[in-house]
Amino acid sequence: MARTRSTLTDLAIRGLAPPERGQSEVFDAKIPGFGVRVSSRGTKSFVLLYRFGGRSARLTLGRYPTLPLAEARARAIDALRLVGRGTDPSKDEEDKKPPTKEGRRLFGAAVDEYIEKHARPKNKDWRTTESILNRTYAAWHDRELSSISREDVIAAVDQIVAQTSTATGYNRFVYLRHFFKWCADRAYLDASPMAKVAQPAKAKDRERVLSDDELRCILPAAAQMGYPYRHLTWLLLLTAQRKGEVAGMRWSELDLEKGEWAIPAGRNKSARAHLVPLSGSALEVIGSIPRTHDALVFPARGRETTISGFSRWKVRLDELSGIEDWRVHDLRRTAATGMARLKVPPHVIERVLNHARGTFSGVAGVYNRFQYIPEMREALELWAEHIGKLKDTEAHTAT
Repeated sequence: MARTRSTLTDLAIRGLAPPERGQSEVFDAKIPGFGVRVSSRGTKSFVLLYRFGGRSARLTLGRYPTLPLAEARARAIDALRLVGRGTDPSKDEEDKKPPTKEGRRLFGAAVDEYIEKHARPKNKDWRTTESILNRTYAAWHDRELSSISREDVIAAVDQIVAQTSTATGYNRFVYLRHFFKWCADRAYLDASPMAKVAQPAKAKDRERVLSDDELRCILPAAAQMGYPYRHLTWLLLLTAQRKGEVAGMRWSELDLEKGEWAIPAGRNKSARAHLVPLSGSALEVIGSIPRTHDALVFPARGRETTISGFSRWKVRLDELSGIEDWRVHDLRRTAATGMARLKVPPHVIERVLNHARGTFSGVAGVYNRFQYIPEMREALELWAEHIGKLKDTEAHTAT
């Protein structure tokens, strides 16, 4: 088991990447023996290592973020005080636990099993499922699964909608519905408590396309932010690829001599390898990115993970540009719409976006293996030329 030592903060804990196998542990530099254990599934739990009666012992304090860092520290300190007074804190915790009966199944334990046996093998975005079920419904973690009623579900969904939006409520509703259906299918429940619960209104497809005037405001604003968000904004617009794909770009995927970016199947939503021709402007931006990491083009500061903090970046970009009511993904839609405006054929735009619909759906998508690389390159060059006209060359060149 890999072990390291660091000052634990919420930011640091959120950034801990799961190991490929087994578990890893990061221990706090402030409290002896206090740390976070990370499983290969991404589950993070606070632990305390201590010695009692001349033997090493381990106490699990609780799961993050259900148990906040500050409270976990307090529990660790209390446990160490018990050790100092000659009491084994693990025995003390056992005495405090309520009596259980055989076959009692908790919501949190069922979620762990659902992730391990269903979500993880079938969904490459399984960590999102795990995060939503554990974070959104954290209040149910220690409740018996069968005790969660239809009224509980309605109250939880109503609260999500009130605190966020109808679209978010619908999204969280769907994740929970799939989970409870799985539980019912495995006879953990007689029936899903969501069987007769009306779902929130489904989110409408986004149609927001940024105008040229809006781009004239957004791009200089991105330039003011400097590295890395200046470069990230430009590449999102110039390549028309998804945020996660651009943010996770690796140096090994780039062939700068050929002007190509090869996104592997495991790193894109379509689950298909995708070759993106890079325009001269895109190559110029990539060439100006400082190489601070051997593998990652956009590494997170001080960590072996990709860049994050997109919400803060977007808020700052809105403040500097004065343009609001848009999402980062709208840059991709804007690029596609812009290329269409420049008379790029629809099937070429679909290839740029790596979509498997329209002219590439069904049998056509299986047998038409021609990649349209020259046409894609021409389309992205046309789009880059249009973007370049929106501001002078020096303004959009990353430094």
